[in-house]
Amino acid sequence: MKNILAKFKINTYTYLFILICILCGYIKNISIIFLICLIHELGHIFFIKLFKYQIIKVELFPFGGYTDIYKKINSNILKDLIISMGGIFSQLILCIFLLIFKNYFSLITYNLWWNYNLTILIFNIIPIIPLDGNKIVHNLLELFLPYHYSYYLNLFLSFIFFILFIYINYKYSYDNYFICGFMIYEMFIYYKDYKYIFNRFLLERSIYNLDYDKIDNHTKKITELKKNVLHYFKKNNKYFKEDKVIQEYLCKKIDKYQDF
Repeated sequence: MKNILAKFKINTYTYLFILICILCGYIKNISIIFLICLIHELGHIFFIKLFKYQIIKVELFPFGGYTDIYKKINSNILKDLIISMGGIFSQLILCIFLLIFKNYFSLITYNLWWNYNLTILIFNIIPIIPLDGNKIVHNLLELFLPYHYSYYLNLFLSFIFFILFIYINYKYSYDNYFICGFMIYEMFIYYKDYKYIFNRFLLERSIYNLDYDKIDNHTKKITELKKNVLHYFKKNNKYFKEDKVIQEYLCKKIDKYQDF
């Protein structure tokens, strides 16, 4: 427990936001929002610890949090999906708790808890990078598509839902400007980091002894590799395990880079 608490960090903008809320007399409001965000992150943390992944840090922002964990890209998809849904599970439990103990709250306090929790819950299931809804969509895409295509399709869907989000919230508040700017930045980073992430995805498959659920011996291109599937490439009527093909592919990329 002490190790987890040591990894909690409150973002600088969160301190500023809390200070502004206190000066404006919204102490109860910001306290409730902060506690809901904490409960949300604890939902992720519960499943991260259950699956024995390593937590790097937990950072709390003005309107949410981010739990950074160390795990392979080629980790189990179903475990990743459950972790992605962990925050939503914890907020649904909070909804049940509020309904059961409704009479123990004043009407104003209850409405604040209920409305803030519901707002944060609905916002988080929107499939826009970097929200939980987007992570869930990406995990579901990985179940059926090669990693390369699931990555780009996830980005495309995120952009479409971002446009819809702007259209629905065309009467902007300062909060919406901040949130939209953050989403644009995260989508840009997601797009920019693709080559690094995909190369890491390949490198893991070539050097680690991973657990696979299925075997596919009809693979023709590197971009057809799927998570949790062991691939074999056919060449000249012979089958080659994916690690050999990946190593050859990465070596060619290194040689090409060294030519400059």
